[in-house]
Amino acid sequence: MSPDGNSAEWGVQNDPFGEDFFLMPPKEEIRTRATQLRQDNRDALRHFVELLVWEVQENKDLLGVVVSLLWHWEAVEPKWIAEAAYMTVGDASRLAESQTIMLFHCLDCGVELRAMNRHQRMRLHKSLEALCQGASEDHHFRHLLCEACAMQRDDYDEAQRLLDSLRQQALLDEYRKRPYAERRETKEWAILKKQIHRRDKYRCRLCGRDDIELHVHHRTYDNYAQERLEDLITLCSVCHHDFHFGSAAS
Repeated sequence: MSPDGNSAEWGVQNDPFGEDFFLMPPKEEIRTRATQLRQDNRDALRHFVELLVWEVQENKDLLGVVVSLLWHWEAVEPKWIAEAAYMTVGDASRLAESQTIMLFHCLDCGVELRAMNRHQRMRLHKSLEALCQGASEDHHFRHLLCEACAMQRDDYDEAQRLLDSLRQQALLDEYRKRPYAERRETKEWAILKKQIHRRDKYRCRLCGRDDIELHVHHRTYDNYAQERLEDLITLCSVCHHDFHFGSAAS
């Protein structure tokens, strides 16, 4: 407490351990401070919005420009503008939309994209900014397409997925026809074998030995050439030979 009995200000040192002792505020206190700071900034912003709107209240044309400009500012709440201009939010929205500031067009065909409300207009603006800054997320691009172009791209993407699936299946069918011994010499098998051994910590799952040659054993061949992790286990060469009663190691 300060001499007048009030709590110390945030920036005032009030540390009984000395000025060299750093005491980190608890998370709850940090959140309280952040919430208060945000509210202070919002109150200040609203105050200046009101001052600006009141200043142009008598000039209807200028009022329309100011309302439209503030309407495109995400940090400004619509009700602040409406209350400052002595109108409803709906009236403020119609006035703002009558003074178009930013236009958006389909990035495929160029047709104008009509924003139905403030939220959609801000989403279009954010997507455009994100794309210009190099964002690769598909949803940013999709926001800047007209309905017809979006549907065409959906059809194209589906056709491409179908083609890729058919090609993958054809390659898989051909691959599964290869002799097992030949497959064991491929890079695909080397990757698979390494992952199985790593999962099993480079030990035989039956005897636990790690000082002799390790094999990969198929628990099932149902998913051959598309094996899942649970289809395969690590066995040492001895256990693998015993499991197959002397058959060739897989």
